[in-house]
Amino acid sequence: MRRGAWAEDMARLRAASWDLVIRVPELVRLGVPERTAYRRTQADGPWTLLGPAVILLGNGEPSLRQRQIAALLHAGPHAVLTGLDAAHLQGLHRGGEPEKHHVLIPIRQKIQSVGFVLVERTKRMPEIRVRDGLPVAVIPRAVLDHVRRLKDLEQIAAILTEPVQRRMVLGETLIEELDAGTRRGTAAARRVLGAIAEGVESPKEFVFHQFWTSIPGLPAVRGNVPVYDLEGRMVGIADFLVDEYGFVWECDSVTEHFATPDQVQRTAERARRFREVGLFLLSTRPGQLRDDPRGVETDIRQGLEIAASMPPPRVSYRHPRAA
Repeated sequence: MRRGAWAEDMARLRAASWDLVIRVPELVRLGVPERTAYRRTQADGPWTLLGPAVILLGNGEPSLRQRQIAALLHAGPHAVLTGLDAAHLQGLHRGGEPEKHHVLIPIRQKIQSVGFVLVERTKRMPEIRVRDGLPVAVIPRAVLDHVRRLKDLEQIAAILTEPVQRRMVLGETLIEELDAGTRRGTAAARRVLGAIAEGVESPKEFVFHQFWTSIPGLPAVRGNVPVYDLEGRMVGIADFLVDEYGFVWECDSVTEHFATPDQVQRTAERARRFREVGLFLLSTRPGQLRDDPRGVETDIRQGLEIAASMPPPRVSYRHPRAA
């Protein structure tokens, strides 16, 4: 291609790009002088420099997908998206749009993080899926790679409980993935996964579980336990259950239980069903936990005493036909 002729065939450049994102060496191969490529990314130029040697063939704000592609191109041919990008591309929603696009590369490569690209070198490249044309780490690796960089337990619980709650991954699989990788930055995640192993499936439930386990002398509690009557009819799924006492602790939120008349009615019916089979039920709202923790502790201790004095509940925690 003679000098300057590339400008008359922009379609060829776009065709060689990945959603209008392209590396400078590829532009040079197509006949665009390197200096020209960078000059066109200067102020008021028609192109945008997204990272070292990575250009957007346009001067508008790059889309999320274009930034993800730029991260992959910067990190090289073996790069894989992980973290929130990979999680969201596989159907998860929590965590918001990531500030940096986290990519994994083999340990032997020496590419550095830059700008909005977080590059992590690893000896243990993940199993890969392709979603929307992009290589991504499988869900267990993706979510754990993200939470290793978080400190807030509720944020970590929000990320880790979503795939478990939606039956996209088992809690045991998350634990296995965590054990297989580095131990750096895993203490908080292990704490959350311990709660998930005891049945926790939401960030709200994690807060309740942490409150329960922080009180000395309380018996063990399980989360999200299916309860059946002795004829095998489903009574409900207990948010938390102390089997030996027949004690059910429900996490009642305004938005999920009392926002509409229908919700109020369903909540009341659910409570009645638990009581009809002889279970003791204590309902607590998140606001009570926040504003009156001592009062909630008193309610729990008194409730356990009452439950212990009651006749055994007429229930099974496994379907009678499966027992």
